[in-house]
Formats: sequence, structure tokens, C-alpha cells
Amino acid sequence: MTTLQVTEIVRRLDQGMTRPFLVRAEDDALYVAKGRETTQRGLIAEWICAHLARQLGLPIPMFSLLQVPPELALALGPEASALGHGNVFGSLQQSGVQEFAVTQLKRVDAKPRHLLLAFDWWVENADRSLSPHGGNPNLLWNAAESKLLVIDHNLAFDADFDEASFFATHVFRQEVDAVFGDLVCRAETAALLGAALSCFDAAVQDMPPEWLWLDGAVRTLPVQVDFEAIKRRLTLRAHQLERGFQ
Repeated sequence: MTTLQVTEIVRRLDQGMTRPFLVRAEDDALYVAKGRETTQRGLIAEWICAHLARQLGLPIPMFSLLQVPPELALALGPEASALGHGNVFGSLQQSGVQEFAVTQLKRVDAKPRHLLLAFDWWVENADRSLSPHGGNPNLLWNAAESKLLVIDHNLAFDADFDEASFFATHVFRQEVDAVFGDLVCRAETAALLGAALSCFDAAVQDMPPEWLWLDGAVRTLPVQVDFEAIKRRLTLRAHQLERGFQ
């Protein structure tokens, strides 16, 4: 994947816990950039999930590695450490969108609802909740095009993932029976998940090496991420879905 040079840091955004940065890249497009404050583990999860989601056909914005020059990061002043310099994760800025709301639930077709529920369960991402009282769906909605966009996977591969809580709070929890209770849907979805896993090794190989170290270029403190274990777990969960477990 091509790495784009960041030419301007426009501002810090208020959205999300990590409050990413809006930046302009050498292609003159605007990107939402996540860097150091997302943590290396979060960047790794974001990167792998973006590849898996794209392979699966989920509607995610175009993404890219972005290279932040040190002088641009330093110009941020006190917030320089939140973005950092070097390779960061960039997601193409979307125009004409708003945060997904309960009122849009019925406007989303069944297939993307089913697929996203299965995907989040598969990658153990509990960070997509929504109810009439609020939540954090990590979804965008383009009203003019009736189009859903899926964002934010930095909390995936959660070691403390709780299925009961996930099924009770997910934005598309009403689809649990349709996805996990129907034999045909389970088999079809499991096959899609298994096929999407074909991009896993390439995603890991293309990952910036400095993300694998807590101290970046110094490389004395490795990030404790076992990619083979993650891949095995994804394979097992796809098989689990096919067999049924409820």
C-alpha cells in the first residue's frame, strides 16, 4: 500500500476517545489521522480490521498509511505527542455525513446489518453500541445517499471481550437471531469471514515496523501482540459461527 506524505495538519477533532487529527496529504485529500495517542496496539487493531473489513465488503472509508514529518508534528506544540511523527493511520475524510442515530436503523439494509454484527463479534470489537438513550456506534450516515460508513476499530481483539454484553448492546443487536440462529445465514457468513482472512498475512507484513515497538525506532520494548494467535482465533471463531453456539 502506498504511503502518503502529510503536508498540513489542519486541526484536532473532537470525535472519539482518541480525538484524531484532520490532516491534508500530498494527494490534496483530507484524512482523519490516528497516531501515538491511539497506542501501537490500537493502530495494529485498526490496520488489520480495516483490511479485513474491506476484504469482507463492509462500507469503510478508503484508508492509507500517512507519513507525518517531524517538523509538522512539532508545530502542534503541546499536542505533538498525541499525533507523533512517522507512520500514522489515515482514513479518508467523508463529506455530507453525520453520526449514525437510532432513527436510521430501519434505513440500513439487512445484509450490511447482518455482516457488521458478525464482523464485530468475529474481531471481538464491543465498541459499537447504540440505544435510544445514546451510545457509541462508530458509524457514519450519508443521508443524501442513504449510505452507511463503518469506522473505528482500534479496540478490536479485546482480551476482555464479553459476548453477553456485546449481544445486548451492539447497534444491530436485533439481528442476533437472524445471524446466529439461522443455519443458512451462519454457513454463508462463516464462509465470508473465512475468505476475508486471506488478507491477514499481507496486512501484517505491510504494517509499519515501528508500530511493533512501544519505544518506536529505539526498538527495545516490543508490543506484546501475537499475530499467529489472533489469526488462529479468527479461524476458530469463523468455525464456531458455522457450527452454531447458542
